[in-house]
Order: sequence, then structure tokens, then C-alpha cells
Amino acid sequence: MNAIAQLTDGTIAPDFTLTDYYGNTHHLYSYLDSGKTAFVEIFAAHCPSCWNYHQTHRMRNMYNMYGPDGTDEIMVLALEHDPYNDSTAFTGNHQPWVTQGDWLTDTPFPIFNVEGSDRSVFNDYNVHGYPVIYKICPDKVVERVYPSTTESQLYHKVQICNALAVEEADNTWLVYFDQSSSQVIVDRFQDINSLSILDFQGRVIKRVNVFPTSEINVDGLASGVYVFEFKTDSESVIKKLLVQ
Repeated sequence: MNAIAQLTDGTIAPDFTLTDYYGNTHHLYSYLDSGKTAFVEIFAAHCPSCWNYHQTHRMRNMYNMYGPDGTDEIMVLALEHDPYNDSTAFTGNHQPWVTQGDWLTDTPFPIFNVEGSDRSVFNDYNVHGYPVIYKICPDKVVERVYPSTTESQLYHKVQICNALAVEEADNTWLVYFDQSSSQVIVDRFQDINSLSILDFQGRVIKRVNVFPTSEINVDGLASGVYVFEFKTDSESVIKKLLVQ
């Protein structure tokens, strides 16, 4: 089953509190408020494409490297969507239309059989299919992640989240979008050696290497949230801007 709708990139992630397979309670916003980036994976135990993604071990590798027993930068939360089975489907001891295999062995991150009133989380996240993977920064902004995204690409997204979290406390750089001129204005343009403008998938949309004035031309950029990475002789400064 393929996802046909999901939260829009750049929106705020709805909060949830769920109890995992082992009886431990997890609160999404508590992880985000502690500075962690969360990956929320929504899957079904019977879903072949979900199982194929599980077998890539990408979320397992990310959790082992960057989770609580690694660098402690992320949390992974895996939510099972199928309303017609129970958590025994995680063991793999069922027919293929119930489960594709053993979801528990060597899975270090929390896994949830979401039932009853807890299923409102799927309405909040506008889930109509699976697998769906969301990356949620500490500022609670959502980005959908595709199954083809590699571990190095996933960690690059985490680094962007980390940089944005630092940027929230950095008031030494004044950067803003001026709607009257449709330009980005930066007050320390004399210090800048280069600028990379990235979308929330981490793709470089534009590079600027010459700064004769404080105005940066962003003609051609669609309306949305972008990451501006300024480099000087001594530092790299990250700013998140809404371009309209």
C-alpha cells in the first residue's frame, strides 16, 4: 500500500504520547524539547514494501549511531498502522497477510501497536497508506523522508536540524526576507564569502559567491521555508527563512 497523502513539509508536527510493545511510554514533544530530531516511521506488519524498508536497516543503523546509545541526537519511533491485528504480529508467527516477518529481533528503537483511541495519531498525521517516514526537527517542523534516503543523507538532515536549533539562539546575525523588495537582507554582507540556499530536503537550490550589497536576489525561488548557510573566514552561520 502506498501513501497517497501526508503532512505538508514545513508544517508543525502534532504531538502524541504512546506506549510501546514493551510497556514504555514515549512523548514526542519531550524528545523534541530535549533537542533531539525524531524520525517517525508509520508501517503495517503485513505490508511488503514496509518490510523491504525494514530490511534495509536504515532506521536501525541511524538509531545505533545517533540514538541514545550513540551520539544521542535522534529518536526513532515506529508506529504500526493495521487495525486488524495485535502486537503478536510483530513476532512473525503468522500468515503473510498478517505479518511479513519478525519485526522485533535486532530492532533497538521503540515499536508501537497503535490501537483504540491512540489511533487518532494517524488522523493527526493524515496517514492513508504506508510506509511513511517523517523527520521532525526540535522546532517541531515536519519533513517527509523517502525510503530511498541513505543513512548519510538522513544524518545530513539531522545536522540541518541541529544547526537550526543553534540558529534560534544566535542573534548576532540579522537576516530577514523583505516583502517590499522580495529580497533577503543580511546586515553583515561584507563578512560573507559564500552562501548556499537549501530546501528542507537538503538540496542546494542556489549558490551566491559575490556580495556587493546587503540584498540577496531570491528571484525564482518558490514560496516556502529555506535554509541559508553563510560562510565567512571564521564560521558557518545557518539561518532559516520563509520566502514569500
